[in-house]
Amino acid sequence: MAKRKFREYGQSWEIAAALWDGPRTISEIVDHFHSYARLLGFFGVTGRMERRHQKMAKRIEEALEELIEQGWVVQEGERYSLTHLGRGEAEKVLSDMRRTRRLLQKFIQPQTVSKVGLAVHWGLAALKLPAALLSGSVGLLNDGLDTLLDGFSSLLVYFGIRLNKERAVNVVLVLLMLGTGGFTFYEAVRRFFFPFKPEIDWLTFLAAIVSALICALLWAYQRYVGLRSGTLALITQSVDSRNHVIVAGGVTAGLIASLLNFALLDTLVGLVVAVFILKSAVELTIELVRTKGQEEVNLSRCKFGLIERYDQFRQARLCNWMLYLIQKQIARTRSELFAQARQVLDFTRNPVLRELGFDKQPKTEEMINQCMTELFQRGWITGEEQLHITESGRKHLRRHILVKWED
Repeated sequence: MAKRKFREYGQSWEIAAALWDGPRTISEIVDHFHSYARLLGFFGVTGRMERRHQKMAKRIEEALEELIEQGWVVQEGERYSLTHLGRGEAEKVLSDMRRTRRLLQKFIQPQTVSKVGLAVHWGLAALKLPAALLSGSVGLLNDGLDTLLDGFSSLLVYFGIRLNKERAVNVVLVLLMLGTGGFTFYEAVRRFFFPFKPEIDWLTFLAAIVSALICALLWAYQRYVGLRSGTLALITQSVDSRNHVIVAGGVTAGLIASLLNFALLDTLVGLVVAVFILKSAVELTIELVRTKGQEEVNLSRCKFGLIERYDQFRQARLCNWMLYLIQKQIARTRSELFAQARQVLDFTRNPVLRELGFDKQPKTEEMINQCMTELFQRGWITGEEQLHITESGRKHLRRHILVKWED
């Protein structure tokens, strides 16, 4: 039986999905569309955004008229609701969203990450090693051997997770990293006494560049799932993937230097590769020794900079939005401001996000409380229950939202 493919849906199906929970007004349907932007941290608080909402409302109103003609929607006063035909069309969207959610959940399982890592590492090794042997680049050779070992590491991680032997696997991974680092260091030092000029071709450059791009994606994938699932073995692998990105850049520099008759740089790159591998192995060894005998490993020291910066971005945008509400007197008290913030971060009313599993945001209250604390600490608002914006707060809004506010 052939698998049903995901189909593409346009505005009509999105409107139908917005009406899934019951009758809604045009402004409520607009809010459904805008909830996707809010989920990403973009809050519509400026006059420009309000004008965009008005344009969107106009387009949605025209689309609703067409849907009424098609028999998907009926109008009841200011509210619109789905017909039996419309619910059937909306169900198509939500059914595909449920399937997407199942795929996403499978994709962020540690076992899946280890399988992906296995395929990526052995694929890259098949590209790097022939290129390194043909060119004689010690930097690329060392990186290729490390990548080959990473493929075996991915196998160990997969079986370690399945057999609940993660800590034992992590010890093996660190030992492999130490062995690889020692061997690459020896090879690089040997080249100082037995120099060799690499023969550079397009395959060598391609291997280094492709390695950097793929390993960057793999690093982010492994680190995210490792932190999310609390799997130290995946975090160990993510460290190695990050090193490959740095090393690939160094290898590329070494290859360029060889073209310029400065072959010694390639040998130096080989040393850098070895140092990075050994450094990571030592750090992970210290972490394993520190957590010996503990059932759960403390991952608080393992951070994901990209997610942290993105969280900071969302936090800053939420603070600006809350400050705007106070400045415009839309929220005059603490209770009103908290109610507005909870509502704008509530995605349970969006059926599509609900089916995808994005409706529940675990840090909602924490974000709101942090914003309230920051607004007071920075001197942007004053007051106990009744809130007032300060001149410093007004300057901040003008500076960051690029709108000249009416006082």
